[in-house]
Amino acid sequence: MYYIRLIRPLNLFIIAATMYLFRLCIVAASPYKIFYIRNVLSGTEFFLLVAATIFIAASGYVINDIFDSDIDAINHPQKVIVGYKATETSAYNLYKILCVAGVLCTLVLAFMTGNYRLSTLPVIIMVILNFYAHTFKKQLIVGNFMIALCTAFTILLIALFETGENRADLNTNESYVRSGIAIAAVVYSLFAFLTTFLREVIKDAEDIEGDDQYGCRTIPIVFGQKGTKITGLMITLILLLILISFVWFFPAIQLKNVSLFIGVGLILPLLVIIFLIIIAKTKANYHLISNLVKVFMCLGIASMLYFRTGNGPYIFVQYANFLKKLF
Repeated sequence: MYYIRLIRPLNLFIIAATMYLFRLCIVAASPYKIFYIRNVLSGTEFFLLVAATIFIAASGYVINDIFDSDIDAINHPQKVIVGYKATETSAYNLYKILCVAGVLCTLVLAFMTGNYRLSTLPVIIMVILNFYAHTFKKQLIVGNFMIALCTAFTILLIALFETGENRADLNTNESYVRSGIAIAAVVYSLFAFLTTFLREVIKDAEDIEGDDQYGCRTIPIVFGQKGTKITGLMITLILLLILISFVWFFPAIQLKNVSLFIGVGLILPLLVIIFLIIIAKTKANYHLISNLVKVFMCLGIASMLYFRTGNGPYIFVQYANFLKKLF
């Protein structure tokens, strides 16, 4: 059980669910078959991509716990596993197994798809996560940015495979759909990036005591509580503007019910998070905000279910045109 806890099974499930939701609701919705639009990745190839992502994310959690055992002993003593419930050697062995599994999945994926450049991206992310654990995490903003970028890539990777294929025989409708997939990926990746960045900043505020003792230069340590709140509020403001743009857009295409969902299911929780950031003072306050941001992220990802009928790419192309008219 301790080794299972090391790899964060809930987080891995969220990653896998996000990737499959994007595939089933945006990339491979059944109505596309009417136009004979085929997916670039087969079911097996997509499974390998998800498996590689899961193994690499799990390895990142393990190596982070290995390097953070001393810091976590101060910040979360009840949750420390490496050095207490499991030896550092056994944790390293688990890390190596997960890395090998991730690399093997990417190699098989590269061989099956013939797309060697894109297939190396999961391995690059694995290297970034390793550097994050022992270097980037302690640097100002860099660590937060890297983790947020890696999270965003779980969706971007799918779109890169599905839209990066250059074929001369692409018809107008297929080109339109692939453009919509790319735009949807950018929107959801940006959402994942911003919410992850926000959560990382909030977690740094929660863990300021241990981070300070071990020389980390996080936003709360360098800029204090005020700087942390300003950073958090800036990120939430960007998220709020994105959500408001969708609330404004959907009625324009006769989809008022979707605007209602965004308003109640996403904007309202975000306003609660903004209020809690403003009044936050204690470690418990920031822990609560961190958990709420995670729930908010899951709600945002779950909104993909609306597009399962196959209208997703078309709606996102219309959304892009809507933004062009505004700006």
